[in-house]
Amino acid sequence: MITSISEMCENINGLWKGKKEPFVKVGVIRNANFTKDFKLDYSKIEYIDVEERAFKKRHLLNGDLIVEKSCGSDNNPVGRAILYEGKDAIFSFSNFTMVLRIHYKDVLSYKYLYYYIMDKYQKGEMRLMQTQTTGLHNLILDKYLDIPLCLPPYQEQQRIINKIEEIFGVLDLIMENL
Repeated sequence: MITSISEMCENINGLWKGKKEPFVKVGVIRNANFTKDFKLDYSKIEYIDVEERAFKKRHLLNGDLIVEKSCGSDNNPVGRAILYEGKDAIFSFSNFTMVLRIHYKDVLSYKYLYYYIMDKYQKGEMRLMQTQTTGLHNLILDKYLDIPLCLPPYQEQQRIINKIEEIFGVLDLIMENL
């Protein structure tokens, strides 16, 4: 089955500092929390006061993909995605990012989507989905959300995920032994 990210996911824009009380202090995932190997770096999380009502609409859930939509550089285009695998409603995400939240979790695995987007990024396809203004690179959301998504049956997605993670495990062992 071929579909698109927009058909399979809700796209939620991030937030930043609050203006109207009541506030709640929240850890906000920012672009600075994206590592070069597409992981979430918890050591640099910024804690800020955000509007309580905004946080209720924009808190992270386990399995959310956080996508960098503004920032980037000539060498590192926007469009990187990291996977949030943590407790629900603990963190939020900044206005320079967005979250992809899967609608049909029995049809699309969040890890499959994560690896799929990572593959597209590594192949350089995100360069065609960005604009640049005064040094800031911005994701063209319509193009990004319309990325064709080749969606095998769920069991096949799980097999693909297991193989990818097996290979990454071997690579990690090799790197540790260098």
